[in-house]
Amino acid sequence: MSALVVLSSFLAAGVEWVEALTIVLAVGLFRGWRNAVLGMALAFAALLALVAILGTAVGGVVSLPLARTVVGVFLLLFGLKWLHKAILRSSGLKALHDEEAAFAETREELGRRGGTARWVGVSTSFSGVFLEGLEVVFIVIALGGLNSVPAATAGALSALAVVAVAGLTLRRPLTRVPENAMKYVVGVMLTSFGTFFAGEGIGVVWWHSDLSLLLLVAVYGLASLALVWALRHPAPAGETRLVVVRAARAVVTEVWGLFVGDGPLAVACLAAVAAVAVFTDRVAGQSQLAGVLLVAGVVLAVVIGLAGSFRATAARRPARHSPEPEPAARAAEVAAETTG
Repeated sequence: MSALVVLSSFLAAGVEWVEALTIVLAVGLFRGWRNAVLGMALAFAALLALVAILGTAVGGVVSLPLARTVVGVFLLLFGLKWLHKAILRSSGLKALHDEEAAFAETREELGRRGGTARWVGVSTSFSGVFLEGLEVVFIVIALGGLNSVPAATAGALSALAVVAVAGLTLRRPLTRVPENAMKYVVGVMLTSFGTFFAGEGIGVVWWHSDLSLLLLVAVYGLASLALVWALRHPAPAGETRLVVVRAARAVVTEVWGLFVGDGPLAVACLAAVAAVAVFTDRVAGQSQLAGVLLVAGVVLAVVIGLAGSFRATAARRPARHSPEPEPAARAAEVAAETTG
């Protein structure tokens, strides 16, 4: 478990630190390094204060079963958000994230913004590092709060050290980092951890306890690859029909927009967790079956979240036309029509 926590925290934090580094580099090169460093330092101070507050609240107020459920649902939604985007990027339906483009966009934004140059640079650096670091804080607290805080923290700090050294050495965006592939892996791993913790919180007994995490990673990884293949090879329009409740899409997208960018995905995910919770409460002696049902429900949630993409790819596929008759056959048809 600890090794997976370290790896998950390292990869997830690494993605966020790379994006934060791009903003800091843009500020340093075009507004001065003093402004960039000051904004970054203020952001880290705010993040440390937030870690202390949230860590105390989680550890002293919330009961362990409730904490497992809440943390599990959070990680599940957060991981599905990354996995959903990764599937769309891998299937070519969403543009890959480009740090070079993000660097250029930040540079243009700095040029457009008015005000004192010093505070424009400081505020840009602060907001970039704080927002990216905020996601790291949530991941570290969620992964480490129930199992190993030192392991999750070590992974995040190791990623920070690696990215910082690379940034200081190169002084340019880390465009060669396989960020999109890392987001794919992180999405699969966070979804697996979220399923595991949420399942424990609602009474699921996992097969061989922590070892089942490896099985969850394999299941979600293979399922996501199958979905990428399906999106790249769409069925003709009309063959793939998935029903989505429009009202639920609008409501859930607004409420859970911080974690999931697609409403039906969040609704289906929460419905799966609730259904398994009812199953474990009313059916005795089937705790391991409940784990299988929870995994199947999460996979179904991803499929529902991709329903619109399946329809879009199917609609763009050229219609199949019947082959034109051979010249000889056509001549015979004309002759038959004439004699008739």
